[in-house]
Amino acid sequence: MALSFDEVNILGQILNNTFGKPSTQTGYSSADSGGDPRYGGYTSMDIGTASTVVTKGHVSGDSLCITSLAVINLGMHGDQHKNLNNAINELDQHIDKFTKVVKSNFKKKEHAGRALKCKEIKDSRTTDVQDINFYAETRKAYVIRKAYFEIS
Repeated sequence: MALSFDEVNILGQILNNTFGKPSTQTGYSSADSGGDPRYGGYTSMDIGTASTVVTKGHVSGDSLCITSLAVINLGMHGDQHKNLNNAINELDQHIDKFTKVVKSNFKKKEHAGRALKCKEIKDSRTTDVQDINFYAETRKAYVIRKAYFEIS
């Protein structure tokens, strides 16, 4: 069962973070403790640090794409794989918490009043690493993790 026009509009409003809303602050938080996906889901005292990770979502047809981006130091050549795996694990946690917050906000009585079904598309999580300065010793990089969900 596809979402109705009104439900797509509600979901779009929940995901909207364009005008007058910050995309990062300090620490990701759930809806129970004040986290809001329109603000990147961030409040204080949890995983994530100021201006290093941002998580956003958008709807395209019957699918929801959640993108989480981090700026990390890859470090020396021997440590790069470990640092990259740590970043991917953290971004997966951000994506999972962001999905949970979106679903709980959608379910609220003042929004749709029903549960949002999000089924992750198998093997849809992708990772993209973009070096900021290839020749720098610390090797800073953008790590972009995307996950795709079928919504109904």
